[in-house]
Amino acid sequence: MGLNLDRPERWKADIAESVDMYNQWFMQFAPQAFRDTRVKTTKAVEAALRDSGNLTDIRASVIREHPEILPTLRMSTCPPLAVDRLIGLAGVSPNLVKCMELEQKIPPRCPTATVDRELTKIAVIIKKMVSL
Repeated sequence: MGLNLDRPERWKADIAESVDMYNQWFMQFAPQAFRDTRVKTTKAVEAALRDSGNLTDIRASVIREHPEILPTLRMSTCPPLAVDRLIGLAGVSPNLVKCMELEQKIPPRCPTATVDRELTKIAVIIKKMVSL
């Protein structure tokens, strides 16, 4: 019989301890580039969760105000959406999505009405696919 197999009251604490041990190991032994990326990504995810009300407030206006959250929103869907898949499902401009992904901003020359319409389509797709 496995350790604590018959003690479900200990599972939550065991899982938390296991996750903590992995995190400590990773931050001590993983290559520096991986650790740096993890710290940067953690901050981006925390900001995206804060800005989107823990994924409960996914609207065009939120995405417009925080275009840098698009990668986190894409990866929060089930299954995670690749950039090209999001573009196809939403039927939006590749330029808009790729500018948000790579430069973390809305393309400056894109008309406001067009941006709002396309961000609304993106928000609809992401809301449908977010697993809450």
